[in-house]
Amino acid sequence: MYLTDEAEIVIDASPENVWEYVTDPVHWTASNPEEHYGLEYDTSDNRPREGATFHQREEVAGMYANLHGRFPYIDYPNVAVWTGTAYYPFLRGLVTVRIPEGGTIRLEETEAGTRMSHAVWMDFPNNRWGHTLRWLFTTVLDGETELYEHTNKELVFFKERVESEESPPMS
Repeated sequence: MYLTDEAEIVIDASPENVWEYVTDPVHWTASNPEEHYGLEYDTSDNRPREGATFHQREEVAGMYANLHGRFPYIDYPNVAVWTGTAYYPFLRGLVTVRIPEGGTIRLEETEAGTRMSHAVWMDFPNNRWGHTLRWLFTTVLDGETELYEHTNKELVFFKERVESEESPPMS
């Protein structure tokens, strides 16, 4: 049972400049410091590549997760598709819930700048346990709203930072 969401924003910069900024794990972690605790790619330059794996520690809707994933498809600087499994520990790690997750980041050049979007999904199991988890996530934790706000906050951060770096210095 999928739960999906998408956020998008227009950034006044080239797709290449947006890509270079966004794919830096330090910048990704800084885009949401209250909910991101670190991101590492398994590449020599610590940047995403097609086939590369990654590990991100984060929180969404107040739930801590260890996300282990990989990039099955990258078309620099236009698209990055990621898939993975998020491990959510409950009861101090006594129980760990595994949720397949993924997303598609798109950078599309427009007259107004680069439209950056991040479509994300979570795939709750299609059984009683999955229905219960999805219900808890969407109602008790207001997960749909939190998921959008989490993703949108990242995009707003990238827009502000990339545009400030793109601006010529004031004299």
